[in-house]
Amino acid sequence: MTHKPKRYYFRFSDHQLLLTGLLVGYIIFVFWLGIRLTVLLSGAVIVALAIASWYIQLKNLKNSPKITSTNLLQIDVFSNHLNHLNYQIPQPSLALWQSVKQQAQSIQQIARQIAEQESTFTPDLLETLHTVLDLVYQLVEALQVIQKVQTPRYRNLAEQQLTSSQKRLHQTYDKLQELHDQMVLETLERRSNYTPTAICQRLQTLINENEQGILGN
Repeated sequence: MTHKPKRYYFRFSDHQLLLTGLLVGYIIFVFWLGIRLTVLLSGAVIVALAIASWYIQLKNLKNSPKITSTNLLQIDVFSNHLNHLNYQIPQPSLALWQSVKQQAQSIQQIARQIAEQESTFTPDLLETLHTVLDLVYQLVEALQVIQKVQTPRYRNLAEQQLTSSQKRLHQTYDKLQELHDQMVLETLERRSNYTPTAICQRLQTLINENEQGILGN
């Protein structure tokens, strides 16, 4: 039986590679231009600026919201998706964005309450929330286009898309709230004309309507 000789590798982290590269570059820079005080100082400034720039980028990455789950019924997951869009909103549209964001969060809250009351609706509710996020993304794109285009025709098209997305979000909120209230009434009265099957059908109808709104039909 033969034994393969073990191989040992030096593994460097990204930090170490960056610092090593900067050090090597600094040495080459100094010897290339000659060891003078001006060269030493200017090289040191360049290295310091490179490290500062890298640190700022790393800090921004750490502060940016991370989306690590797809369970949109979780408050933090859904909020992360919305917060991820904060950096893409044009300055003049921030007030409108806060209103849209609040409504999307309200929709998620109603969906979560329905899921807590009847877990069998969870798949449909998750699909509904995915269409809600798609509508929000579409709305954000419309806000960006409105700020960029200059011709009246394309600006009007973007405004129509914005209005359509807002309308679909309003309708989604109203219909989910209605379903929630019906389920609460059923619990109180122990009777209802709306069976679980009927509610599932209404959720599927809502999903289809949202998808049509996303496609612009």
